[in-house]
Amino acid sequence: MKELAVIIPAWNGGPRLLESVESCARSGVPAERYGLLVIDNCSTDDSIEKLPALDANHVPVQIWRNESNLGRTGNWNRGLEIAAREGYQFATFLFVGDTWATGASIVELLDLMKQSGAVLGMAPLLIAAESGSGCREGARISFPHDRALIDTLDLLEIVVRNGRLPFAPLQANIYRLFGENPLRFDTSPQSALNTDIESTVSYLMEHGGTIALISKPFLVWKEQSQRFLSRQDPWFVMLETRASLSRISAATGLPVDWAKANAISLLTSAHELSRRLSPGLRLRLVWKVLRYLRRAPGGVSIREVLGFACNKVLRNRSYLWLSDSCTLDASGRFGSARAVSRYTL
Repeated sequence: MKELAVIIPAWNGGPRLLESVESCARSGVPAERYGLLVIDNCSTDDSIEKLPALDANHVPVQIWRNESNLGRTGNWNRGLEIAAREGYQFATFLFVGDTWATGASIVELLDLMKQSGAVLGMAPLLIAAESGSGCREGARISFPHDRALIDTLDLLEIVVRNGRLPFAPLQANIYRLFGENPLRFDTSPQSALNTDIESTVSYLMEHGGTIALISKPFLVWKEQSQRFLSRQDPWFVMLETRASLSRISAATGLPVDWAKANAISLLTSAHELSRRLSPGLRLRLVWKVLRYLRRAPGGVSIREVLGFACNKVLRNRSYLWLSDSCTLDASGRFGSARAVSRYTL
């Protein structure tokens, strides 16, 4: 059975498409571990024609052309359908312009998933500035040591209660492929912004099991002004993310601690969502969010805001921190999947 399908959804990718395809071989991943599936969504440029038949590892670059444009998420689903039909065990996405980092850390995550039977693998990512001035790391979830295992429901409880949904970007995830109830993304316009997050949660609720985490990034996510998220209004992103949190809470039956969720909404508005704004517009956004949150359930807790800010800035952690109890022991044996302490500031 084939191992990892690298699904590359493409539409008028230009030279960035070739860069993404070539990065897989440069990463150091052995040829026998992955396959390249380029899903062309009716491109009108010559980016598809410029792809080689084989990458530098002599892995075939398989090109699948859609008869009609399926839309952004429809093309993701098409890639998953092809990967399952081709007999792959796992799938990950690589979007045009993004690349794999050198060091083959994705192999470590893949091996950990196979050993543990995990349904989802997650890694941090490197975020490359559009100006080319360097990279910063996006941790998503922080934990001690270099790898961890956590029960799906434990992680969902932590992320929902704290109001931080770390399942995007989906290119930094590996999904196990299932014949029944497979991963599928909602293609309706109402779900456009966070369909990757909400569909991943639905997939986890359907299959349960274990989630595997590693501390070393394999994805380089490129900041680009034309990215879907970059084109969205930060205020809209904040509101839609909170709406997604409410829907996920209702679907899972897991409660939200809105004081914590509000603190993260405020901090992400000040740091992540407003990054592209001028200082004046950033200040206006933060003030608008603050006024909104003061009237929202849970209000604005200075203690929670300072606690998360301390974790983020002084301790160099993400907003979510897991304890030692979910990591592998020194002998390499896996501990109890349910043995994980709750998040504390």
